[in-house]
Amino acid sequence: MNIVLKEGLLIQKVVDEIVVLEPESGDYYTLNEMGALMLDSVQKGQSMAELVSTIQQTFNASAEEIQLDLQNLLNELQNCGLAQLKDA
Repeated sequence: MNIVLKEGLLIQKVVDEIVVLEPESGDYYTLNEMGALMLDSVQKGQSMAELVSTIQQTFNASAEEIQLDLQNLLNELQNCGLAQLKDA
């Protein structure tokens, strides 16, 4: 399963955070350092397993915690219309 971001999003890194602007609505969202790393990994097309491994190398967290945080972020992105899951 792949994560696909909505086309046309404006994404800007600001220090350790990321700001995402949805230009059609004018809504913007900020992601903390872990969320920023997750979104960066998504943009690189990494699989869920790769995402977890990448984040685990940076943060002192279990794979289960990271998977839960990642799933929460993906749910939030989907609910806001910023991303969707697609079968590989």
